[in-house]
Amino acid sequence: MRRPSRTWPQRLLLSLNVVIVFACLIAAGGLAWAYNQASALPRIDVGTSLEAPSAPGEAMNILLVGIDDGMGLAEGDPVLRGRSKSLNTDTIMILRVEPKTQQAALLSLPRDLWVDIAGGGQGRINTALSLGGPERLIQTINQDFGIPINHYAMVDFQGFEALVKAIDGVPVYFNFPSRDQATGLFQYETGCQILSGEQALAFARSRHFEISRDNMKTWQEDPTSDFGRVTRQQQFIRAALKKAVAQGVRNPFILKDFLTIAQKNVTLDTEFTIQDLVDLGSQFRTFDPDSLVSFTPVASGTFKGAASVLELNVAASQPMFDIFRGLRPIPSPNAAPDLSGLTTSTTTGATASTVGSGATASTLATTSTTQAITTTTMSDFIPRVPEGETCG
Repeated sequence: MRRPSRTWPQRLLLSLNVVIVFACLIAAGGLAWAYNQASALPRIDVGTSLEAPSAPGEAMNILLVGIDDGMGLAEGDPVLRGRSKSLNTDTIMILRVEPKTQQAALLSLPRDLWVDIAGGGQGRINTALSLGGPERLIQTINQDFGIPINHYAMVDFQGFEALVKAIDGVPVYFNFPSRDQATGLFQYETGCQILSGEQALAFARSRHFEISRDNMKTWQEDPTSDFGRVTRQQQFIRAALKKAVAQGVRNPFILKDFLTIAQKNVTLDTEFTIQDLVDLGSQFRTFDPDSLVSFTPVASGTFKGAASVLELNVAASQPMFDIFRGLRPIPSPNAAPDLSGLTTSTTTGATASTVGSGATASTLATTSTTQAITTTTMSDFIPRVPEGETCG
């Protein structure tokens, strides 16, 4: 069953922007001038909602939230089509870093996930921020998933295009002519394409992603909606991180440009000290973006009243939540399944989540019944580089 269409652009995720900025800061470990530059990052007080900071060298969870704030945009800016000049949040990510093993994992929480909101009531998880700010969102995540949050980082989407421009675009391999008419994504040429800021933005926000197999005579839309988008975003993060490193983000002169962008668009919690960032830098100086492991909770489409939402499959999601609770180790990226093998749980014909890339089926075993999403597998809607070829 296809979910009701939403106006464009729906609240954009830019946590991937935060991740790239974090990579820049991490790469700056030990540089005194970077320490001073990073000291200028804006701050936000999230009260007592954070878990006590872990000891130096211990694992920590950083909540990454992308905000869609149109307050600073001109009336005629095309980005404002279909949206108001208000502060919204979209998909939410939790970045777990384990310095001792130099591993990192990313958990994407789809915006439509139906949860008990901390303080009372139920709703989509993306409403927690608008209802009670970062504190309520953090409390909701801790209450519903048992995942402690040590630090909070927020980024404004206006910095997205600037960041992509700073690394001269992000390479994405398109296996088929692809488009999203809602976001303005139009990639009719196949193969490795370097996405500009505008097209990168359209790709990252795409939830009505379409491909054509017959020279653009007909188009097929990704039936997984938000789940496909989350997977493409996770893929985009790795490509952007690799491009940033290749461009020389670990070079102090290039790093300065990234820090300048961060100063204008990234906000950290008041407890996230610059020394914390420098320590991360020392511990992750040689971090390989390909080793970033990503997860998406298992959930199924349903309705709450007239609202189309995602209902969490608690039992199937617990193994991946345990990783972010510190009860399971982060699996090796080599254990990630091939995307062509992804399957989905189904309930009453509604599309459901995949197990999520980044762990084997045995590591994240589920009790759900698996069945092909359609005759076209989800992997067809996830641009990827064919074996033996390179991109970027």
